[in-house]
Amino acid sequence: MTFDSTIFLFVFLPVSFILYYVTPAKFKTLTLALVSVLFYAWGGLLHTLILIGAVFLNYAGGMMVERNLKHTKRARNAVMLIAGIDVLLLAVCKWAGQILGMAGGSLGDSRYFLVPLGISFFMLQNISYIIDIYREEITPQRNLVKFSAMIMMYPKITAGPLVSAGEFSGQLEKPKLSLGKCSEGLLFFVRGLSKKVILGNALGMLFDTVIALPDSHMSVVSAWVGSIAFALRIYFTFGGYCDMAEGLSRMLGFTLPENVNYPILSTGIMDFWSRWMATLWKWFCSYVYLPLCGGNPGGAAGFLSLFWTWVIIGLWHGLNGSFVVWGIYFAVLLYLEGFVFGEKLSKLPKVIRWFFTMLLLLVSWVFFFCGSAGEAFSYLRFMLAGGGGGFIDAGAIALLADYGVLLAAGILFATPLMSRAYEWLVHGGKQWQTVVNCVVYVILFVLCVAGIVSGEGSVNLYF
Repeated sequence: MTFDSTIFLFVFLPVSFILYYVTPAKFKTLTLALVSVLFYAWGGLLHTLILIGAVFLNYAGGMMVERNLKHTKRARNAVMLIAGIDVLLLAVCKWAGQILGMAGGSLGDSRYFLVPLGISFFMLQNISYIIDIYREEITPQRNLVKFSAMIMMYPKITAGPLVSAGEFSGQLEKPKLSLGKCSEGLLFFVRGLSKKVILGNALGMLFDTVIALPDSHMSVVSAWVGSIAFALRIYFTFGGYCDMAEGLSRMLGFTLPENVNYPILSTGIMDFWSRWMATLWKWFCSYVYLPLCGGNPGGAAGFLSLFWTWVIIGLWHGLNGSFVVWGIYFAVLLYLEGFVFGEKLSKLPKVIRWFFTMLLLLVSWVFFFCGSAGEAFSYLRFMLAGGGGGFIDAGAIALLADYGVLLAAGILFATPLMSRAYEWLVHGGKQWQTVVNCVVYVILFVLCVAGIVSGEGSVNLYF
C-alpha cells in the first residue's frame, strides 16, 4: 500500500485515524503498532513476517548487547552478530531479487515478491539502534509495543526519513496531539501528495518520452531535457513522499526530521547532501564513514573511507554497476570539494558554485536512471555530442514546445519562491484568505485523486 492510492486515502487513512484518536492514551502506541502492521500486511504475508521477525530480532538483540556492555569483547560480538544478520537479511531481500530479475522470465517477475517495501530504510534503523546501545548513547527499549511502533510506524517505514531511537523514543512517551497540529499535518500531506501525483508523475511522462527516443533521434538538447526531467521527477516524487510522511506523523502527534530541503538551491555537493536525503547521509556518516576513517577524514585513509562508504551507499540503492559508479562519482566529488579545492571554491560567487553544482548533479542522475554503467556512459555521450539528432533537432524542439511549461513549472516549484508567495497570500488571518486556502487545497486533492484514478505516470522511487 502506498500513500498515493485510493485504498489508502479513502479506507486505511480515515479508519486508522479514527481508531487512533478514539483509543485511550495508554493504548495509543499499541493501536499505532497494529495499524502499522496492517498497513504493511497489504504488501503480502511474507513481507510482514520479515518485518516482524526483524523487530523481534533487534528487540532481543538490543537487550543482549546491554547485558554484555561490561564485557567489551562479548558486547562487540553481540553487535556484530545482530547487525550482521540485519545486513545479511537486507542484502538477501534486495540483491537476491535483483539477481533473479537479471535471470529474466518468470524469475524476473518473482523479484518483487522477495523485496519487502521499505526494507532499505527500516533495516538501517535497526542497525543504528543496536550500535547506539553498544555506544551507550541509548538504553534498549524494554517495552516491545513501543519498540515495534518506533520501528514500524507506517508514515516513515516505506521511505524514511531515518529517525534514531534516541530522537523518537521520547516522542512515543507522550505524542503531542492537537487540532492545530492535525490540521497542519493534513495540509502538509496534501502538499506532498500534489508534488508526487501532479508534478512528479507528469515529469515522469516527459522523462519516459525522452528515454524512448531511438539513438538516431537523440540530440544534445533532448538528452539534457531528459536528465533535468528525471532530476525534477525524483525531487517531486521522493520529496513529496517525505512531505506526506511528515504530514501523517504530525497528525499522529509526532515530528520527523527534515529530509529534503530544496536541493535545487545547493551550491556544493556537500550542501546538496545536507538538503537531499539528509538523514541517509547522516546515517552513513555516523555508522560507516567516521568509524572507517577513525575521526581523521583527510589524507589517503580518509579518501579510502569516503570511497568505500559511497560504494556501500551505491549498493544500498541496488546491485547495478551504474549505482557503484554513481557512488564512486560522489566520493571523488566530495573529497575534491572538501579536501583539495575547498578554500578556492568557497571564494567563488554563489551563482558560479550553484551552476557547476547543478551540472555535476545532472550528470550524476544519469548513472541513477540508467540500467547499467555502459548505458549511462552512452547517455552521457548523447549529452555531450548527441546521437543522430545532433545538437538540436525537430524532436527536441517539439519536446520543448510540448513540455516547456511543465519544465518551467517544475523548476519554479522546486524553489521556495512559490511556497513563500502562497504563504504571504493566505496567511493574514482574514476570512477570505482562509476560504481561498481551503478552496486551493480541496482543488489540489481532487486533482490528485483524478491523477491517481487515471494511473498516468504513476511511479514510486527509492522504495
